[in-house]
Amino acid sequence: MNLMHMVIFSGTDGEEHWQTFLSLKQKEFIALALSQYYQCEYCIQHHLKEVHRLVKTEKKTLSKNINAIVLFLRIDTHSISKTERESWTTAWQKFAGKVSTGSSDQTTPYLIGLAIGIARNDEFLIELCGTEVIKMLTAQDVNPRSAIGELESLVIFMKAAASKNRVAYKLEQLLR
Repeated sequence: MNLMHMVIFSGTDGEEHWQTFLSLKQKEFIALALSQYYQCEYCIQHHLKEVHRLVKTEKKTLSKNINAIVLFLRIDTHSISKTERESWTTAWQKFAGKVSTGSSDQTTPYLIGLAIGIARNDEFLIELCGTEVIKMLTAQDVNPRSAIGELESLVIFMKAAASKNRVAYKLEQLLR
């Protein structure tokens, strides 16, 4: 897991270096959101510490803001009407803009939305957030295909890490 973590977050395995398209700050915010989405306490504490180190915002504020994003994105759009979905979309766009206030990065909330959409195979979130991510990355001269591929790797890593961290203690107890 340590080698995978290094490759995903740093773009290196210690010997080779690969071009990265998402910033470390974006990756850590996404990882923190996925940690909260998966409810992995070990992952939450690790990525909360890393985000705090990068942005120097109080951990309580960071946690509250990421929790709000995750809660907003937990909607099951298949169980609501078209009108409710449209209202939710408008509210999400306003909310995503609001949580980005004070940051020069308007892309991260949509990257988080796309990551959660990928994690739960939610076609609506993938389409909604993915379309915005593509527009924003293109405007920043970042290759969307490469950045979304990097995001997909992060989602897969976080799923594996959360699963491992949830059972590691139980397996250790079993093997004693």
